[in-house]
Amino acid sequence: MFNKKWEIEIVGALATDEYVEEKTGQIFAVFVNSQNSIQFNIRPISDTPEGFPNVPLYTAYASDIEPYGFEEDFYASRPERAEMVREFLADKLIVFQPHRRMTSGGHEVFQAKEVRLVTKPYAYRENTQFVGIPVFSSQRHGQTFEEFMDKLWNNKFVGRIDKISTEPADTPSIILWKSEDESYTVVGGLEQHRYAHGGFAFQFNELKTTSFREEWIDDAIEGGDLLFVGYDTYRHMNQLLEASAPEAAPVKAAELPDVVHAVAQQYTAVTAYQEPVETYTAYHPPVAVFKEEEVRSEEYNEDAFLHQLMQMARDRSLLYEDKDLINFHTSMKSSNLVILAGMSGTGKSRLVELYGRALGMDDQQLTIIPVRPSWTDDADLIGYVDSMHNVYRPGDSGLVNVLLHAAKEENRHNKLYIVCFDEMNLARVEHYFSQFISVLESPPSRRQLRLYNDELENRLHNSTQYPPLVPIGENVMFVGTVNLDESTYHFSDKVLDRANVIALHVLPFRQLRSLRERKNDRRLERKNWSFRQFQALKNYADGIQLQERELGFLEEMHTLLQAVNKNLGVGFRVVRQMDAYLKNLPARHALERDEAFDLQVVQRILTKLRGPEDLLKPLVGTIQMETGEITNSRLLKLLDSYQDISRFTETRLILAHKAKELRLHGYTI
Repeated sequence: MFNKKWEIEIVGALATDEYVEEKTGQIFAVFVNSQNSIQFNIRPISDTPEGFPNVPLYTAYASDIEPYGFEEDFYASRPERAEMVREFLADKLIVFQPHRRMTSGGHEVFQAKEVRLVTKPYAYRENTQFVGIPVFSSQRHGQTFEEFMDKLWNNKFVGRIDKISTEPADTPSIILWKSEDESYTVVGGLEQHRYAHGGFAFQFNELKTTSFREEWIDDAIEGGDLLFVGYDTYRHMNQLLEASAPEAAPVKAAELPDVVHAVAQQYTAVTAYQEPVETYTAYHPPVAVFKEEEVRSEEYNEDAFLHQLMQMARDRSLLYEDKDLINFHTSMKSSNLVILAGMSGTGKSRLVELYGRALGMDDQQLTIIPVRPSWTDDADLIGYVDSMHNVYRPGDSGLVNVLLHAAKEENRHNKLYIVCFDEMNLARVEHYFSQFISVLESPPSRRQLRLYNDELENRLHNSTQYPPLVPIGENVMFVGTVNLDESTYHFSDKVLDRANVIALHVLPFRQLRSLRERKNDRRLERKNWSFRQFQALKNYADGIQLQERELGFLEEMHTLLQAVNKNLGVGFRVVRQMDAYLKNLPARHALERDEAFDLQVVQRILTKLRGPEDLLKPLVGTIQMETGEITNSRLLKLLDSYQDISRFTETRLILAHKAKELRLHGYTI
């Protein structure tokens, strides 16, 4: 290895004695070295490029801070000289460029070069971490804001930024425009970039802007081509960008598709807008709303997706009932967790993969995690803090990295993700999945997975990469597959209460022969569904919309279950989840509302109906094994009295199965 200087800037703070001792075993952060020079250690407190080495400390010298007014007193004692540096840097942060020097003994020494001192921002705290954001301006880059935005839209080079990584993996998701009056505009949604002589050129799915709030300056370090802001401020910027409407591309009428041009003309006539259509740009809203991808949104409607899902199943020789596919799709739209249950070999894992591919997901978006029988707590799944090396070690499952990628994509309203826990009940779900059980029921804004305690953040070298809290966005869907046999564990009510548990039907095997005949010779066009497009399929209507008779049925079922066991019943959560499922039932498809209600009774209520014969026999009844007839069943009487809302075909089959279990084993599972 050779000496190397990185052309990037890092923000640092004077390290404490405790931090230095913890990292190196040395006693002092500031000391007089063998050359009679004051040497001090800097703790990095800003993000670094993807491939940058993990360096906990950088070395600097008194000579580096002399240009800022520090005067060294060589006649003072060594402790006094060290204390002078501490006092001088007490209200300052150090911005520097990292340099690696190889000693004659072959050891790496990381030094701070090109040091500049800045006053600590007003909002600075000891645990503040900074993010560097590129700043473009007319003074620096010789262009107006309108010209800058036009170049962004047309993927042109918008200018150079010094002292920042230009590697493909280090695309900034946010950039700033600084106007002549010193105010900033935040521009976000950037996904990839190119870098050449003309500087950066960015790619994005949706471009968004928001105003820079005055109070953010209190948490910022200005100077040069970068504005360093505290991580909390950076996160706030992303939240405001997420809530902002996407910017519309500058479009001239002559460039619009005919259908868009016609709609724009109609709009102009209705609103009596007098300015010529040819002059409309991104800053003239009337035409901005008519983007080509929105006019063609029928390509991304639910009917088209379900048709594609069913056709892809046939093309891959997968035998699923259409109602199962619709049931699974509706559950994915309306549930935080979907569990596919049943005997091995019915295609549970293949269905998850099929669904992801139908949405256009790649391998990064579709993650299948094989559950291991040895998992005993959530550290096996998400990882742990390595206190000896002061780093966070993510679990081998890759789940944490997926969630971090997904959180970044959710802010851009871009990609969907599916995480599938395969053979979910090979280990006890309540142990390794404990955090998720509560987190998935939280509102989207509070769905956060905790990796470690906040007080450890400043001690971990990779805390910027792995923060203590990882948001779980709405663009992440969770699925589990389970086999119910002697090698697996049963779910607790706490898990079942939060999941749609689907058992796939086993269709007649002779249908396998007809699959080849039913294949579509025309290759289906692959469509990549964005997070926003998938969200558009969901029904977010407020209030319970279950029918009066449906609510009456659920109330009576709750009363029956409570009569035999106070731990059984239909809770408010289940009612809301059943309502959400029925709201999201696709129209004009094989699964009617009465059948869907029947499935929800099975998937949401009967999954928890288990126990000994003495307890459940009055509810389930007694079955005649020869005829299959069930007698003295309170639940069957309830079903009969509500045949106007459903025939309850699936519910009756499950009750018959449970009655057989009671007869043969004396209990039901």
